[in-house]
Amino acid sequence: MYVLYGNTPIKRMVIYKATQYGAIAGIIATWSISTAIAASEYEIGLPISTFYSIIGIALGFNDNIVAAAYAGFGLHLLTGTILGAIVAAMTIRWKRANMLNPYKGTLIGIAAGIVVWLVFFLPITALLVQPSIPRIVTLLAVSTNHPILSDNINESFRGIAISAIVFHIIWGAIFGFIASSLLRAKAFKNQI
Repeated sequence: MYVLYGNTPIKRMVIYKATQYGAIAGIIATWSISTAIAASEYEIGLPISTFYSIIGIALGFNDNIVAAAYAGFGLHLLTGTILGAIVAAMTIRWKRANMLNPYKGTLIGIAAGIVVWLVFFLPITALLVQPSIPRIVTLLAVSTNHPILSDNINESFRGIAISAIVFHIIWGAIFGFIASSLLRAKAFKNQI
């Protein structure tokens, strides 16, 4: 285990590596959750990438559903990567958090997933997606050739916002375990 004292070069290197490994763990966890999102869309009968299309439409990609989906997916991966780097960098500086322990790493990740859900997902859903529902309904109806009622979308968003905590907890568990594994591998390599 690394002991971080002051502003030493070792401390900066450890924080840099933790940030790097956190970014890697963040993108892997986000990609994994993207697969789960696609599976859940398929299960409930929505076209795959509907979630990402909704994000893209809410951000102003109104001309093309495919472009909106790519934008939403890219931003989701980027956000997961950045948040992974930030969480790992913050955690490595916290003396009580021992990311080298896989159980603590996973628990820290789960806590981070819940915080991400509270701080990012809920406000984005309430402030960005909810006001965009008329555009989303229109564009999705045109692209699928099926009428979609905005009341159904509103009900779906409430359910999605609540059930999304499960996805964020799973993201956190995957992130925490992978970040812990990468840090343990680095610590083991340095001991040899």
